[in-house]
Amino acid sequence: MDNTWMSSNRLSREYENGVSEFVKFAVAHAKDPSRMICPCLGCCFGKRVDAVQLTSHLMRHGIDRSYTCWNLHDTYDCDRVEEIAEALEGDLKDCPEMFERLVSDAEKPLYDGCTKFTRLSAVLKLYNLKAGNGWSDKSFTELLALLKDMLPEDNVLPNRTYETKKMLCSIGMSYDKIHACPNDCVLF
Repeated sequence: MDNTWMSSNRLSREYENGVSEFVKFAVAHAKDPSRMICPCLGCCFGKRVDAVQLTSHLMRHGIDRSYTCWNLHDTYDCDRVEEIAEALEGDLKDCPEMFERLVSDAEKPLYDGCTKFTRLSAVLKLYNLKAGNGWSDKSFTELLALLKDMLPEDNVLPNRTYETKKMLCSIGMSYDKIHACPNDCVLF
């Protein structure tokens, strides 16, 4: 499928026709057309939408021009797929359950009917806030408990910092806090 429309002006007929063709393509190749990943500049692949919302977002915000591979809509015709698969091959062979858990967490909505966050995206955003703002494990656990109470009953947000760290460490994501004093000393 031709993707030259992606660099056209959003107000042009060419862009509008390109969006229309892209949405038809995405719907035809999506596992669930009511929950397609949105490549608009506003969502940055972080939100799932239906065809009407996808069209609206692409017209309003524009499409990420680096998204030329369209692999999020089940077409794997880019050159880098083999390269990425080779890089992940060792990890996937050793720990297929880790990969399945990662995929499950990345696809599982935070609660039934939630289209904005998945379990993984919510945990990543919250943990990024924790790390960036220097929150203690205790304060983060209290925040998780409060959010869990605020969300609908069927939410899948972890209860404690320990569960969050366990989830992120199992997929190779963690952080080490490094303290450096004004005298150029580093304490680990």
